[in-house]
Formats: sequence, C-alpha cells, structure tokens
Amino acid sequence: MGIRVFHCDDSEAFTRLVAFWLSEHEDLEHAGQAHTAQGALDALPQARADVVLLDTLGKPGDNTLLNEIRTVAPEVKVIVYSGYVRLMQEGALGDGADAYLEKSDDDAPLVAAIRAVVQ
Repeated sequence: MGIRVFHCDDSEAFTRLVAFWLSEHEDLEHAGQAHTAQGALDALPQARADVVLLDTLGKPGDNTLLNEIRTVAPEVKVIVYSGYVRLMQEGALGDGADAYLEKSDDDAPLVAAIRAVVQ
C-alpha cells in the first residue's frame, strides 16, 4: 500500500487532475477528495489518509479548517496546497501545516512534497 493522499479543494477539475497525477506514481494512492470544509471533515476519518492536500477554502490565513483536520485526523500530515502561497508572507496561511506548496501545472513539486512530509 502506498502513501494515501486526500485532497480538499473547491475545484472539482483540479482534484481530478491531482488524482490523475497521483495515479502515475506507484507509491502514491488517491484516498479521496472533498470540495467543502464540512465534506473534508466528514470524509477524513474513513479515508485513512497519510497526507491531506488542503486548499485554503475560504479567507487565506484562516487556519480553522487546518485545526479541525488535526482534531479529526491527528496523525495525518497536512500540506497547504494553494494558489495563495506565493502571494502571502510566511506564516500568513496559518500555523500548523507540515508543508506549504504553491499550486502549479507540474506534479513534480507536489509528489516531492508528499514524499518529504511522510519521511
């Protein structure tokens, strides 16, 4: 069994793209997706994810969802995977994530970040 990755993003098209990227790597497994904060909190306990990719899903800098994810799945590693990372000062996306990564059209940085946070 590979690294199980759950993706929480409001863009259904982007979650499909990321699921495709993950399928290209034998050591990575798509464990599910959610397009709302509540959907993520409901699905995570059953997803058995190792890593959560978390878009900000709301006002950048609000770490409420990140903290709630830590409550429902305390063992999971969280990568804030957002288009806002580069636009904000360090720490402005909220504390507590294991990594921060800017969204891009290249899967290499994402795959590297996933592998890094579980090691």
